[in-house]
Amino acid sequence: MRVCNKVRGMISLAAKSGRVVSGESAVRAATQKGQAALLLAEKNASANTMDRMGRLATAYALPLIYVEELGASIGRPGRTMVAVCDAGFAKAIADKYDECEHGGVEVE
Repeated sequence: MRVCNKVRGMISLAAKSGRVVSGESAVRAATQKGQAALLLAEKNASANTMDRMGRLATAYALPLIYVEELGASIGRPGRTMVAVCDAGFAKAIADKYDECEHGGVEVE
């Protein structure tokens, strides 16, 4: 599924407000410190990246959402891993994602 406009907007807003970290080292550090509330991974990332994110999410009992064009959503093309470090943004992104999966408008 493509990321819908509402999800992309929430991810972008979280990034602009400084509530996300991106890149493997930063995501791992935020997760280990208990700062991450939601993990996001690029849907088209390598199998190795998806595996690492899946293990990280499982180890720390965090939700993990796979989205397309993740790096572009945070203004950093090429990034494949993001941790949302704000519970409010994490809930809003997850809610919008669920809404898109169940009848939301998808981006072409």
